Amino acid sequence: MNAVIALSRFEAIRGLRNRRVLFLTVLYPSLLFMLVSNSAKGDIDGTHIPWKTYFLIAYTSFGVIAASLNNNAMRIAQERKEGWIRQLRLTASPSYGYVASKVVASLLIVLPAIVVTFAIGAAMGAKLDSTQWFTAFLALWLGSLAFTALGVAIGYGVPQDSAQMVTMIVFLAGSVLGGQFFQVSGVMETIGKSFPTYWMREISMDAATNTAIPAKGVLILGGWTIACAVLAAVLYAKRAED
Repeated sequence: MNAVIALSRFEAIRGLRNRRVLFLTVLYPSLLFMLVSNSAKGDIDGTHIPWKTYFLIAYTSFGVIAASLNNNAMRIAQERKEGWIRQLRLTASPSYGYVASKVVASLLIVLPAIVVTFAIGAAMGAKLDSTQWFTAFLALWLGSLAFTALGVAIGYGVPQDSAQMVTMIVFLAGSVLGGQFFQVSGVMETIGKSFPTYWMREISMDAATNTAIPAKGVLILGGWTIACAVLAAVLYAKRAED
């Protein structure tokens, strides 16, 4: 257990020191929100939900996805290429320690993405009560597990030289269909409802606006999390035999 804790701490510190990760997860979402904050006035058509709240949650979820998915997928692919994973198998760390450390580190790395963007949102007029802030935070934080598992699966399942391209395609396509950049409707929304990006944002929005969270969305997001976790475990075991 001590080895897993030490490795988790190492992974978290290394991730938080990565300037590219910090830009995508903290700086970029915060800048996007600040740019649209003053123009995002009034409520979404047909609702009492302010546009400012929508963009706050959408851009925060964008940062969370970036932290969970990109950091794990490309980091693991690079470590496979460098032989780091093979070296860890020679240590006293348990076989599950490497993957467990990635999950724990990811949960820590996404915290700045949520906290900083929420703090800027509050300073720029996003009006949520303490319960709404907390439930939205919790939905985003726990929702990140789906993308952590997906990132681990990509890192193990995709050839090292293709991992970055595959990750960016999944990341950007998922964010567009999930409504992380703008509100989706029509065919795009219909397609988006099949993906975890859509439901993490939607569930977090519901939490932030005291709206009933749809069971369908929870099941889809949970299904993606479990499926990606199982796939990651299978691919990890396969790589262990290489």
